[in-house]
Amino acid sequence: MTLSTATRLSLFYVTLHACQGVHLPGMQAWYQNQGVTPAQLGALGFVTILARVITNPIMGSWVDRNGHARAMTIALSWLTVAMHALNLWGSGFAVLLAIAVAFTIVRAPVGPLGDVIALTTCQREKLDFGRVRFWGSVGFMVFVILGGPLIDHFGVGSVPMLALPLFLLTVFGAYALPRDAVVPRANRPQAPVRQLLRQPVFVLFLAASAFAQASHAVLYAFSTLHWNAVGLNQSQVGWLWGVSTTIEMAVFWWGGPLLARMSPALLMLTGALFALPRWGMHAVATEFWVFVGLQLLHGATFALTYLGALQFVARELPASHAASAQTLNSGASALLMGLAMWALGPVYAAHGGLAYLAMAVFGVIAAGASAWLWRLVARGGWGVGPER
Repeated sequence: MTLSTATRLSLFYVTLHACQGVHLPGMQAWYQNQGVTPAQLGALGFVTILARVITNPIMGSWVDRNGHARAMTIALSWLTVAMHALNLWGSGFAVLLAIAVAFTIVRAPVGPLGDVIALTTCQREKLDFGRVRFWGSVGFMVFVILGGPLIDHFGVGSVPMLALPLFLLTVFGAYALPRDAVVPRANRPQAPVRQLLRQPVFVLFLAASAFAQASHAVLYAFSTLHWNAVGLNQSQVGWLWGVSTTIEMAVFWWGGPLLARMSPALLMLTGALFALPRWGMHAVATEFWVFVGLQLLHGATFALTYLGALQFVARELPASHAASAQTLNSGASALLMGLAMWALGPVYAAHGGLAYLAMAVFGVIAAGASAWLWRLVARGGWGVGPER
C-alpha cells in the first residue's frame, strides 16, 4: 500500500510529538526519583538548552551545505533512541547530565529539519501544512493523557522504558518523510548561518519569534503551581492544558485560509498582540472559567506565531538556507525561554502570578518586532544573496 504524501508527513509529526507526551512530564519526576535535587534539575535544564542552542545551527548549516535533510533526520532519530536508552543504566548526576546533553544534541534538530522537509513538500504539492502539523498535537495530547495512568501503574522508575518504544516509533516516522528537495550543488551556501545572521531583517525575525515563544515561559514552568495556589484542583488543571492543546489543534486544522491571506509577519504580529491580555489577566485571575477563556488565546499566542515563523522561513528565504534558518529559530526560542524560566523563578517565588506581567512585556516586544518586520518585508529589497 502506497501512503499519500500528507499521510507520510502526518506520521512524522504524530510520532515526533507522541513520545513527548510521556518524556516531558515523566522525566522530571524520574530525575527526582534518581536523587537529582531541584537545583541540579535547574542546572540540567539550562545546560541542555545551551547544548541545543550551540549544536542546532551546526546541524542545520551542515544540511544546507551538503543536502540530505531526510537522511540526517533518520540518523538523528536512531541516535536519539540510543542516547535515551542509556538512562536505563545511568546513575549519579554527572552521568545523567552527560546523557541528557548527548540526548539533546541528537534529538533537538529532528523537529526543525522535519519542519523544513514538510514545509517545502507542502508548498510543492499544494498541501495544507497546518492540517499535517495538527497530528503532532494529537499525538502529544493522546500520550500525555495516557502517560499519567501508565506511570502511576508501573511507577516513576519505569519512565525511560515507557518512553523508549515511542522514541523508536519516531525513527519510523522519520523514514516516512518524503524525499527532501535537492538544492543544486552550485547553489549550496558555504556559510549559511553566518550569512543569515548578517541580515538585520533575519535577526529581527529571530527576535520576534523568540520573544513570542518565550512569552510562555511562566506558563510552562509554573502554571500548575500557580493554578493550585489560587484554589484549582488537579482535574481542573488537566482541563486547562486540554483547552490550550485543543485550540492549538483547531488553528492548525482550520487555519489554512488565514495562512493564505496573511503575510508571515502579520500572522506573528496578530498572535503576539494577544499576549498582552492573556498574560496580563493571568497575573490577577483566580476563577477557573476565566482561565479557560485565557487558555483559548493559546491559539493566537502560540499557534499563530509558530505558523507565522515557519511560513516566514518557507516564503522569505531560499531553500538553500532553510535548515539553518529553522534551527537558528528553534535555538533562539529555546535560549530565551530557558533564560526567562531561570530569571523568573525567584520572581514567581516572591510574587506568585505577578510573574506573568513579565510575559506580557515579552508579548509587547514580540509584537513590536513583528510590526517592524512586517513593514520591512513589505518594502521588499531584502533577501539572502549569493555569498561573496
